[in-house]
Amino acid sequence: MNKLESLKLFQDIQLVSDKYKDWQLKDDKKDVEDNIKLKSLLKFYNDKLDDIKSRAHFVSKQTKDELKNKDSKEIYKILIDFNNFSMQKYDTLKQSEIESTTTKAVMFSTIDELTLINESIRNKEYLTDKHTYFYVYEKIVINAFMTFLALKDMEIDQEIINSLSQSIFSQIQTLAIISM
Repeated sequence: MNKLESLKLFQDIQLVSDKYKDWQLKDDKKDVEDNIKLKSLLKFYNDKLDDIKSRAHFVSKQTKDELKNKDSKEIYKILIDFNNFSMQKYDTLKQSEIESTTTKAVMFSTIDELTLINESIRNKEYLTDKHTYFYVYEKIVINAFMTFLALKDMEIDQEIINSLSQSIFSQIQTLAIISM
């Protein structure tokens, strides 16, 4: 655990968590209802974590299968494209107007964490300790996938949900490539 905690990435993720935990709910009925609903959905999807991991691993396997006949230059270009696509989506999503404080905090903290792993991959930090970095990346992406499933059941604009879905699946594909 000391090895994990010593990573700058791990410390940055802790800061993201701290950034959003003190957000206060508005004193209106809708914000309180959204808070209760989102907590319930997150618990529901957390109970289905094995299924979520299985779905993510399926996407990962498909990505690896599609790339097995490509040369290293092509694979590297695809990696960069997936990572850039995700980052563009994260930047756009951070501009989204979300009324619910709880929904906004959960979505923005997820996006911030995904942005951190995206930047870490872009900086090739994983090359220093592939196993440890990949462990962190995978935990964040699986958690983001679970959070996405909960958020899609909230009253959020469909365009926002579609962008979040695309960015998370693209990040899963990025992880598949760096794990090859």
